[in-house]
Amino acid sequence: MEIMLTMLLGVATAAGPTVINANFEQKDVRTGLPTGWSYTSLPGRQHLVNYQTTQVTAAKKQGSALSITVASDHPEQIVAYNIHQDLQGLTPGKAYRVSARVCTKGLKTMPMIVVQCIDASGRKFVGMARSPQRDLPGDLDSWEQIHTDIFVPEGTSTVRLRIGIPASGNAGGTAIIDDVDIVEMN
Repeated sequence: MEIMLTMLLGVATAAGPTVINANFEQKDVRTGLPTGWSYTSLPGRQHLVNYQTTQVTAAKKQGSALSITVASDHPEQIVAYNIHQDLQGLTPGKAYRVSARVCTKGLKTMPMIVVQCIDASGRKFVGMARSPQRDLPGDLDSWEQIHTDIFVPEGTSTVRLRIGIPASGNAGGTAIIDDVDIVEMN
């Protein structure tokens, strides 16, 4: 049994880059939050951000998405609230496009995707990419795709994906995120 599991995991890893729970369908029974992701908040001030699973229906798809809401009384400070995970199956020397679909309500700036390439010490960034920043004139009621391209440099040990919103200027706003994807670029 253990050998079979190891073989299956090896096949999954060899298949290419993967995002765990990219559609936010699997949830932790205790928290109701999507599994496979970590969530940022300021120490001792978790009330300033709310992460939750929400049901969506769009383009013949019905299922879960993740919403991130910044508290309406959030102090004006520079902090970004994001979900994150370390990606598997990326190869140094290759380029990838990471994307997600988003809707927004009450945000002044577009949600972001950030990809960080970290060395073996876990302390030094050897590469980084971020989706383009953009002010929003109003709510995004329809799904819009955001993306960033990353070249994974040699010396990369961990590739960390972050998706979220900056708090500054976005108090009371919500981002809904779904369908995270990563593909190798030719």
